[in-house]
Amino acid sequence: MSRRMTVARFSLVVLAAGALFLPLARYAWSVNAAQVPPAMQASVTYPHLLRKTPFFTQLTAAQLRTVIAQSHEWEVRAGTVIASSGDADGAIWILLDGGWQVEAGGKIHPALHDGAGKWYGGDAVRGTALASRLVANRHSYVLRIAAADFARMREQGYDFDAHVRQGEQYYGQLLRQID
Repeated sequence: MSRRMTVARFSLVVLAAGALFLPLARYAWSVNAAQVPPAMQASVTYPHLLRKTPFFTQLTAAQLRTVIAQSHEWEVRAGTVIASSGDADGAIWILLDGGWQVEAGGKIHPALHDGAGKWYGGDAVRGTALASRLVANRHSYVLRIAAADFARMREQGYDFDAHVRQGEQYYGQLLRQID
């Protein structure tokens, strides 16, 4: 077989492979480009990290395990609406890491995990004069505890009272005023 025939056959094989590969590559790129990661993704809560969060520093190891078992941690992208005062479930949201802001009455009130606004929700937010929403203002990790579970934890003596009072005062001033 001549060299010219070998090169021609090799070229045909390369062209055929390219003809098969190109549509597959184009499809793979379009699928990956079209998939935007979700704004909130489930995350794993670790006891040793939860213990370092100001809201939970006073809890025992057993209490931390209960909090983890009865809550859901979320990784949140910046700009994501996490909750609003119109949410009917009354869940409590706690900022574990990152930052968020409460938007109410045309104003923005940022908070970090060690500030008064480190939690959001429940009766402190529902039924207030101003509608509000909670928005991640940077990549964050947040914890959601159902209202009934949070109430049960408080009844069982979980040491949240100082944080809850601080937040109630903060939200009372922030959300109950009518401009």
